[in-house]
Amino acid sequence: MINILIVDDQEESRYLLEALLKGNGYAVEPFANGAEALERLRLGGIDLIVSDILMPVMDGFALCHKVKTDEALRQIPLVFYTATYTGPQDEAFALKIGADRFLVKPCEPDVLMEAVRSVLEGSGDRAACPAQELLEDKDVFKLYNERLVRKLEEKMLQLEKESTSLREADQSLRSSEKKYRRLHESMTDGFVYVDMQGFVRESNEAYRKMLGYAEEELSRLTYQALTPEKWHALEEDIVQGQVLQKGCSDVYEKEYRKKDGTVFPVELRTFLICDDSGEKEGMWAIVRDISERKRAEKMQKELEEQLHQAQKMESVGRLAGGVAHDFNNMLAVIFIAIELIRMKLSDADPLRENLLEIERATTRARDITRQLLAFSRKQIIEPKIVALNELIAESVKGIIRLIGEDVEVHFIPGQGVQPVLIDPSQVDQVLINLALNARDAMPDGGTFTIETANVAYDEAYCREHIDFKPGRYVSVSVSDEGHGMDRETLENIFEPFFTTKEAWKGTGLGLAMVYGVMKQNGGFVNVYSEVGSGTTFKLYFPCAEGDEQGVGGCGQAETAEPMRGSGAILLVEDDAMLCRIIRTSLETIGYSVTAAATPAEAISAAERGGAAHVLLLTDIVMPGMNGMQLSEKLRAVQPAMKVLFMSGYAENVIVHRGEVEAGRHFIQKPFLIQDLTRKIREILNQ
Repeated sequence: MINILIVDDQEESRYLLEALLKGNGYAVEPFANGAEALERLRLGGIDLIVSDILMPVMDGFALCHKVKTDEALRQIPLVFYTATYTGPQDEAFALKIGADRFLVKPCEPDVLMEAVRSVLEGSGDRAACPAQELLEDKDVFKLYNERLVRKLEEKMLQLEKESTSLREADQSLRSSEKKYRRLHESMTDGFVYVDMQGFVRESNEAYRKMLGYAEEELSRLTYQALTPEKWHALEEDIVQGQVLQKGCSDVYEKEYRKKDGTVFPVELRTFLICDDSGEKEGMWAIVRDISERKRAEKMQKELEEQLHQAQKMESVGRLAGGVAHDFNNMLAVIFIAIELIRMKLSDADPLRENLLEIERATTRARDITRQLLAFSRKQIIEPKIVALNELIAESVKGIIRLIGEDVEVHFIPGQGVQPVLIDPSQVDQVLINLALNARDAMPDGGTFTIETANVAYDEAYCREHIDFKPGRYVSVSVSDEGHGMDRETLENIFEPFFTTKEAWKGTGLGLAMVYGVMKQNGGFVNVYSEVGSGTTFKLYFPCAEGDEQGVGGCGQAETAEPMRGSGAILLVEDDAMLCRIIRTSLETIGYSVTAAATPAEAISAAERGGAAHVLLLTDIVMPGMNGMQLSEKLRAVQPAMKVLFMSGYAENVIVHRGEVEAGRHFIQKPFLIQDLTRKIREILNQ
């Protein structure tokens, strides 16, 4: 490969010339002055020299003279490419000292490359001079000095003429630049200028802050590199079809990617910049971050959807009761007609299969009607005294078949669970709906757990919990290991038609039906859920009372006084209302209570010293650190302190997740204060 040595003290000129020559298949070695170039030439392997003239240390004329008077180097062709010595006398002098070509900057790339090829092929206008034709050193120096003095004189005259106008122009420019810079940097919108290759050449502080880059970092990037790929085609169409055609674009939207990878929306308008000759120099744009506007538009859309949903719920709620009853009458006629037809058909009649399809469709319509009636609390029910453990055990068999083999179903019946008064079909409805939701929340499988227990709530507890009524209940805890729900979802899950599933996967009536069934039967339902921690539905069925029971009375909630005690208890609960009522209750019966809303507060209270705590009473699921982790840290400070865990999740679910070890003391929310004090006394007496 032909190796060309370029000599120029201007880095940009070297860069452009090197890129041009390399692009045409030549090897290139760049140097900043004649002295460096001469050292390299003496090492050999150079086929052509392209040199500027005016340079520090050793200029181009001196380099040419040394090369052409050196027997080892004189055959290397040399082309001058200069922007300073540009007169005919300069060219004549250059050729006299041995230059092969004399080109004036700037020239078209084609002209420069043609000269290079011509010289390399030995077909230039002037071949290398024989040694005897070269000027003597004294003649060279004389002509060189004449050219230098004349150039200096011309330059001095030019500078003298231009000095005054330059000072005036400089002052005007400084004033203009100061105003421009003040405007440029005070803009709240971003400003960016790019060259025609797309590289960022200038930007203001707002633009750099918007993207998170320093000015020097941006100079190495193109606007395309700052834009996600999905916008490239659109923006290229705008540049080609608007900016380059009309000189500016319409206002348009796209996205930028910040240095940290965050993508955000912007609005911008782009303008074309041309030089005095009309050549395209670059483009500049005003860029506005519209993230807040997009968020506001999204919120507005969501509010409109919520309004639409609320209107739909109101309309359906008004119609559900009356329409469902009328619809049930029609369905009753269809069911009777089906039976009459079936009686007239033989077992082998092919119409029996069609009749079966009609019956299935009618049954499905009846089920939907029941759901509508359930959330409107107008469902006709046939309550019976039932043993929930037995009823649930039968339902579980169907649930196992329904939700598939990927989900393990566990039923943990409580001991001595009291009978309840309820329509058995409603229990089945409720459990199946919750099981289907659990299955959908665990697409990769998991555990679905049902537990039962007797619970009781007194007046004091119910005053702090609006939906609760005093009395004895059978609690049915239904838990899954799914993805859980956030607070916003929890606030809406019982609303008719609210669903987080795709439109074709759910009606949004399932949980509304569960809520309606519990209310219709004098019970209530609570939900405990956190994102990533699964969900537990707590269903509270009132115990059958008095003569209704038929199998052992359930009676009223026990009114026995809570067991009095003494000692310091460290209470950790992030629900402020629950924390307050537990603290007040325990202090009333003799305990000294230190309350903490977070694990960090609890650790701080334990490390402050004072009376040692005999018991840690802590919630399990808390932000930052769970109750098990907290107990381990506190036991390191106060080893003798005993621990009682509490949670709204069922105990078996908590143990299964590893949030508390099996065998640890545990009480499930909600609880009566006498149950809590009994549990505390039991632990402290061990």
